[in-house]
Amino acid sequence: MHRQTYRAKLHSPLFYSSSEGTEIRTSKILSSTALTYALGYNYRDLEKRYLLKGKEATEPDYSHLKNLDIFVSDMKPVEASISEKTFRTTDYRSERNITLMEDSNYKIPEYLSNTRAAWHTIRNYVGIEPGAEYEFTVWSEEPLPDTLRFMMGIKQSGEFTAEKVEGAESVFLNLFMLKNVYGIGEEKLSEFTGPEIDFKRGNDPRLQHLKNVPVEKADELVSDL
Repeated sequence: MHRQTYRAKLHSPLFYSSSEGTEIRTSKILSSTALTYALGYNYRDLEKRYLLKGKEATEPDYSHLKNLDIFVSDMKPVEASISEKTFRTTDYRSERNITLMEDSNYKIPEYLSNTRAAWHTIRNYVGIEPGAEYEFTVWSEEPLPDTLRFMMGIKQSGEFTAEKVEGAESVFLNLFMLKNVYGIGEEKLSEFTGPEIDFKRGNDPRLQHLKNVPVEKADELVSDL
């Protein structure tokens, strides 16, 4: 099993619905679920499922990711700022996107903001601005290229390039993926405790992260999958 660590750079605004309220915000830690899809589409033969019906459309199933010959860590932020905003209309006739900087003086166009329905159609997304850098590690049967390019985020808005770097001493792992996709039991997961390992709980079950896991312990886990 090959282990490769990459440093990734974001070249365009990235948005996810990590938490929702008056604003829809993107978490700085990017889930290995999304990264597995991105790498699977570009560097493996992962099928793109464009149209889902019935139960598949309302209850996401990630079990097919287990069949890929790659296992990835979460994307750990090295340098990331959350300051860009996009305003997305949900008008059934069209969809418009306007991306603004946090301190921008630009305003929502009057033809949207002056309508009585504007507060229904405009949603405020807060995302990660271009220039952000991340680190992640990939385990695979066949090595990936030293330079990677992939898209992530809502409507694949975030463009990344990644370069192979020296191996990391620790990684972030996604607890949801470990339990629900790879079937790791509670007994095994209980080994991932200690003063060096931190647990971060998100607003969504898919956003639960084991932080600073020593890469040697991650190697042991991957070898058992």
